[in-house]
Amino acid sequence: MTAHVKGREWLKGVKVLSVLLSVLIWLSVILERPGEMLLVLPVNLHRMPAGLKLDGAAPAEVEVVVAGPRILLFLLPFHQTRCDIDLAGAQPGLQQVSLKEAEFNLDPEIKVVHVAPATASFVLAAREK
Repeated sequence: MTAHVKGREWLKGVKVLSVLLSVLIWLSVILERPGEMLLVLPVNLHRMPAGLKLDGAAPAEVEVVVAGPRILLFLLPFHQTRCDIDLAGAQPGLQQVSLKEAEFNLDPEIKVVHVAPATASFVLAAREK
């Protein structure tokens, strides 16, 4: 009789394990499907040339639509994602930068679909000596 009870317990364990495995497989399939997400990212100007300063305001944030596997999109809010604009080689005057070419520090599997505004405009001026 005890062998019969042990057999039932073993079958219950197998059933629970089967359900858990099927849920994990289902989640992996769902989360690997492609999706899109809207991000509002801060704009970071870096590598400002020596002798130049920002004259006025630069864009504070940008809206970016990204696409990729849902699991990676789900994890994006936990990363330090931002829009980095490289100013190396910039000259004094009006700067117009295509934000599509900015660096977003994203996983290679995530692609930038749309950026708004498409360009950032700001003025760089020579520092007073």
